[in-house]
Amino acid sequence: MTGRVTLLGVGYLLLFWNYAVLHNHMHVPIARPRALHWLVSRSLGMACGFAYRGYHTHHFNHHKYNDGEGDWGRRRDGEGALTYLVRSTLTPWFWPYGLLAKVWKVAGQKKGQRAELVLDTVLLQGSLVTLALWRPWLALSYFGMVLLGQLSIHLLNLAAHHETDATRKDSLGVTSTSRLYNLLCFNAGYHQAHHLRPQEPWRELPALTARLATEGMLRPTLQTPLAPIHPAWVARLIRSYAPAPCAPQKDSTTTSETPSAAI
Repeated sequence: MTGRVTLLGVGYLLLFWNYAVLHNHMHVPIARPRALHWLVSRSLGMACGFAYRGYHTHHFNHHKYNDGEGDWGRRRDGEGALTYLVRSTLTPWFWPYGLLAKVWKVAGQKKGQRAELVLDTVLLQGSLVTLALWRPWLALSYFGMVLLGQLSIHLLNLAAHHETDATRKDSLGVTSTSRLYNLLCFNAGYHQAHHLRPQEPWRELPALTARLATEGMLRPTLQTPLAPIHPAWVARLIRSYAPAPCAPQKDSTTTSETPSAAI
């Protein structure tokens, strides 16, 4: 039993890290040859529990609208953090029809993308069904791990756009300067720079962030030494997006009273 739990824990960490690889690959491909690019894309998508073409379309919708109106994955007005995380995680698996219709419409604008969407979905769902028929408890455990990993991915999105403003170029994303997080996740913390220049290689994001600061394109209140997965940052998100009405804040609280130690 202990061994299985350990393996699931390792699998969760690998899924989380694979998402960082997948994210970079969608913007700056790891593999250039067409056939190899196609194979790497599907492999990374499957590793994160995503139908690659569907997630690719969803993610670039996010970059088009920057968590503002029109972004399919944005938090709804008045929605609590936990409700958002659960809804975003479970909807693609158990009630995907509204989202799938949007993805299907966009995929129809480019030749072959609808076929890829169907193929990717069949591969993902078929793999889970096959595993369930072979080892039901293993499939259930694996599926639970995938859901937890995807919930963590949605948490990253929530943290990266806490108090941001899609109508302001200097406020598109939160910048996390956590050294460990940026080391392990390919500078994913430099989210403002990433949204301004999505195709910028991950190695260049710290330098780009420094330039943006000198150009007035990096809002000081949207910077933090905390990683998005730091417990203090997670707790702040949950409090900030509590469903119960609360008094309006006079200013952003992203950097106030931040702990001195950040992961």
